[in-house]
Amino acid sequence: MASVEQVKANVAASVDGTQRAITGIQQVNEQLDEALARLRITAVGSLHPSVAAAIAHLEQARTRMDEAANLARAAIDSADAYRMIV
Repeated sequence: MASVEQVKANVAASVDGTQRAITGIQQVNEQLDEALARLRITAVGSLHPSVAAAIAHLEQARTRMDEAANLARAAIDSADAYRMIV
């Protein structure tokens, strides 16, 4: 069985890894924003359904990345709360 110190260290390592993942998500969000901006500029005046679908898919990807970051932050909060009581 792991000692209390080992449990705290493992939780801390998990929190650190999650924080790095959030940083990665933020970088992906920036790339998605750039892609959306380029596509929107390129598609100005175009009513083609494929362009509209591409924009919609990128927007949905961006939304889901935001959701993932929020869930990861909530996980960090919960893990930190657990670490405080162990």
